[in-house]
Amino acid sequence: MQQSELDFIQSLRQSSHYIEQHRGKTCVIYLPGDLLQNADALLCLSKDITLLHTLGLKLVLAMGATQQINHALAQQQIQWQQHQQCRITTLEMLPIFQQIIGQVRSQLEAVFCQASNQQNKPLSLVSGNWVIAQPKGVVDGVDFQHTGQLRKINRDAIQACLDSSQIVLLTPLAYSLTGEVFNLNTLEQACAIAEQLQADKLMIFQKPQRYATLPPALNQTQIHGLLPSLEIKTKQLFERIQKLGKSVSRVHLINSADPSSLLLELFTRDGTGCMIFSDRYHQIRPATIEDVGGILEVIAPLEQKGVLVKRSRERLELEIHNFIVIERDRSIIGCAALYANYQNSGELACLAVHSDYRGQELGEQLLQEIEKTARTHGLAQLFLLTTHTHHWFIEHGFKLATPNELPQEKQQLYNYQRNSKVLIKPLKTENKD
Repeated sequence: MQQSELDFIQSLRQSSHYIEQHRGKTCVIYLPGDLLQNADALLCLSKDITLLHTLGLKLVLAMGATQQINHALAQQQIQWQQHQQCRITTLEMLPIFQQIIGQVRSQLEAVFCQASNQQNKPLSLVSGNWVIAQPKGVVDGVDFQHTGQLRKINRDAIQACLDSSQIVLLTPLAYSLTGEVFNLNTLEQACAIAEQLQADKLMIFQKPQRYATLPPALNQTQIHGLLPSLEIKTKQLFERIQKLGKSVSRVHLINSADPSSLLLELFTRDGTGCMIFSDRYHQIRPATIEDVGGILEVIAPLEQKGVLVKRSRERLELEIHNFIVIERDRSIIGCAALYANYQNSGELACLAVHSDYRGQELGEQLLQEIEKTARTHGLAQLFLLTTHTHHWFIEHGFKLATPNELPQEKQQLYNYQRNSKVLIKPLKTENKD
C-alpha cells in the first residue's frame, strides 16, 4: 500500500467522529466576493459544500459581491462614498447592483449544478425574500439612501427549506415592506441569520491577516480584551461576533485564499483558522480507564526529558481514580493527579499539558480544579516534588520547602538522588456563611 493511501485512511479515521458530530447541525457560511471571483477556487468550494450537504449538514450560504460591484462601478466611472466603513448606495447604482449580484448568483448556481453532478448528488440551492429590509437612514448627517439594514427575518421559512434538505442562498439585495430595493451588508446578514437559527456554526471566510496574530481558539471574554488593539475592519468583525453572545456555539474565521480550509476547519482537531466559542471549548473531568492511552501520550515526552517520573500503563490503570483530564474533541490534551491519602495534605502530581496546547492557561485550569478537589476533601495544603518547573508553581502560590516538611510517609519515600525540589501551598478554606 502506498503512503498516500495510508495517509488517506488515517485522515478518514481521524475525521470519522467529526462526521457524526456535524450530522444534522446547522451551519451558516459567509462567502465574500473575492472568493467567488476565482473560478477554480469556486468549483473546489462548491464541491466541498456539496460534500457537507451529503454528510447531513443544514447549510445557509450568504453571498457577497463587493469586489465585483466595485469593478462594475469603476467601469461605469461611477464614484461611491463610504461612511463608517459602509458604502452609500445611490439610486443611480441600484441597476448595476441588481445586474452584478444576479450574475454572481447565476454563476454560483451553475457551479453548484456542476459540482453536484460530478458527485452524483442532486441538490437544490434556493433563494427567497426571507429578509425584510429597512433604510439604514441618516447617520451623523449622512444619508445612506439605498443602503439598508435588516428589519425582519422569516426564520420559519428558512428552517422549512433546511428541513427539506435544501441549501439556502442569501444575496446582498433585500426588499422593504413598501417594495424598495436595498443593498445590505452580507456579513451582517450571515450573523443575523445564524443568531435567529441558533446555528451550531458560523463559518466566515476572511483574509488570513485579519486573524493571523490571534490564537487558534478564543472565547467571548477574550474578544472583549482584544478589541482596543484591532484595526478598524477586524474590530467591526469581532464586535459583530461578540453581539452573537451564546446564540451561536462556534464562529470560525477561515482563509478566503484557500477554499479547502472549510473542510480542514470542520474535520480536523485543530483546524486552520481561528475559532470563537461561546461555551467551553474543552472540558475538565475525572479520568476513566479509557483515558489511560491519552494520558500516556501527553506525559511520555515529559518522562523522556526527565521532567516527570516514568509511569507504567499498569500503574496508571491502578491510580486512574486520582487523575483528572482535559478533553478537547475526544482527545486528551492535559492531565493532573491528586493523591489525598496523607493526613491534612494532598500530593499534586503529573500535571502536564500537550505541547501543542501550552500557553492557553490550561495548566492553571488543571491546578485550580485540583485545589478545588483538595478543599472538598478537607485538605489543609498541597505539596509536590519537581525537578524542572518550580518557578511556575511558585508563581501560582507554592513556596519552596524541605523534605522534612513533607508528610512522614512521603519523607520515607523521598529520592535524594533525584533531588527534587519540594513545594507546598496552604489552601484557604472556603467560607460557608
